[in-house]
Amino acid sequence: MKSFLDWALELPLPKIAVIGAFAIVGAVLPTDLKPKQRVATFFIGFLAALVFGDPLRSVMGLPETWAYGMAGVLAMTGRNIAVFVIRISRDPAAFARTALEIWRGGKPG
Repeated sequence: MKSFLDWALELPLPKIAVIGAFAIVGAVLPTDLKPKQRVATFFIGFLAALVFGDPLRSVMGLPETWAYGMAGVLAMTGRNIAVFVIRISRDPAAFARTALEIWRGGKPG
């Protein structure tokens, strides 16, 4: 099995730059974050794009030309995805009820 350092050194520099740029945008855009939260948002988005970008692109059946776009979207929304997953894991039954209400056309309560 490859070490993390070997894996990281094989990543293309332009892709890392794109991920970093979009992670910065994702951390700067929200107006209600404190400095520590902005740093956490940057790292969550950066790591989400780095780790999940190519697997998600493959699962969705998108060609290699979508790699940078998928990484950028994940970098900008990484924090939101993490918060969403944490909220689901806290109370899965409440999430299921809310999702069913939305699915049926009602307002979530």
